[in-house]
Amino acid sequence: MLKPIDIHNAEFSVSFRGYNKEEVDDYLAKIVSKYEDIYKENKDLQEQIKQLEQELRQYQNKESDIYGLITLTRETASEAKEVANLQAQAIVDEAKLKANVILEEAKAKAKQIVQEQQDKLNQMQRRILELTDIEHKFKKRMKQLMETIWAMLEDVKVSEPQHLDETAATKVYQDLGAEIDAELDDEADPASEY
Repeated sequence: MLKPIDIHNAEFSVSFRGYNKEEVDDYLAKIVSKYEDIYKENKDLQEQIKQLEQELRQYQNKESDIYGLITLTRETASEAKEVANLQAQAIVDEAKLKANVILEEAKAKAKQIVQEQQDKLNQMQRRILELTDIEHKFKKRMKQLMETIWAMLEDVKVSEPQHLDETAATKVYQDLGAEIDAELDDEADPASEY
């Protein structure tokens, strides 16, 4: 590129009918002055261009860094979300497992309680049947006893005073009472566990 000093130091040969040297020198001085201004402005603009290009590269680097950071942030957020989802699923699975264990334990306990109550009910029903049977036998024996007593009373003649031996009369009742007691004791033995 042509510098102002090159214009200033330019020399021309002199010819016989050439230009006026002073006019040419004055004109060249004006050109040099203007050219120096343009040259300085051009140099300043080139410096500005270099500076702006450097700033642009810095901004592009920053922009690249920002995009990288945004991408990294998105990836990190995605990974964090995935980890949180996995942790949440693990907590839910563990809670379901614990709930199932508790439910199974509760079912087993309820089944055990129902079975125990059923066993008690069956025992009570057997006892009721035994007691009903004992009551029935007792009533039957009592009826027989009453019929025996009634028959004895029928046989006794009120008009004829007889001297009955009291021990003989009560012996029948004693034997019948002992027989009933023995039966009641035999039947009550299995129920003694209640």
